[in-house]
Amino acid sequence: MKQNQVLYIKIAAVKLTVSLILFLSTFNLSASPSDQFNKANALYRSGNYKVAARSYESLIRGGYVSSALYYNLGNAYYKQDNIPKAILNYERALKLKPGDEDVSFNLRLANLNTVDKIEPLPKLFYEQWKDNFISLYNEDIWSKIGITALWTALLFSILYIFSNRSFLKKTGFFATLIFLVAGVFILVVAGIQHQRLTGNKSAIITETSAYIKSSPDDKSTNLFMLHAGTRIDIIDELKGWKKIRIANGNIGWISESEMEII
Repeated sequence: MKQNQVLYIKIAAVKLTVSLILFLSTFNLSASPSDQFNKANALYRSGNYKVAARSYESLIRGGYVSSALYYNLGNAYYKQDNIPKAILNYERALKLKPGDEDVSFNLRLANLNTVDKIEPLPKLFYEQWKDNFISLYNEDIWSKIGITALWTALLFSILYIFSNRSFLKKTGFFATLIFLVAGVFILVVAGIQHQRLTGNKSAIITETSAYIKSSPDDKSTNLFMLHAGTRIDIIDELKGWKKIRIANGNIGWISESEMEII
């Protein structure tokens, strides 16, 4: 009887040990976001675009977001001829990294495959210059530049206060003034960039075709039609409907089920 008890205890101990080893192995071998991203890239390179897209989407659902991730996801959708999803993810990549040449090029390429060719309202030259300047960097980089300029202004102010030489005092004074103004200006630019990213909502039409209505009601008048891949700006919303503006200035209402927020 005693031997049977000892045998039972040994078997139970072995089972517990095996279960613990399997649990720890599963825990330790769980892929990091970097590993998952690399595996998804390998799937993309092998031509398995559908599975690669699912892997990228899984990372995004897990909260891991970057411009490179959205860019690669856009490429995976482009290879599947899913142009609306490709455009959506290129736009999301640019939102995180404004001015990226590779993303901008692929976005232009994808837009060539859309039905709607909407001529944007012309901008005055200084408005275009301002937009291009603000879009050079994202808000994080602008903020870092601005803070660096303010710290530099502080260092030159110390030089101005404690220097006994006239030349160094003048240098410190003017350098402090220049870097102070530059720092404040750049932080204002960072604020504008932040407002653009968080305050202005844009979306991509995901349905093959969608009627833009005169009011937020299915029975209202059809104003015009938009097609998959077209970018729209959201200016208002009401119970499942979005009031939108397109590049040429036309305004109307669309069901939120026919679009996806960038």
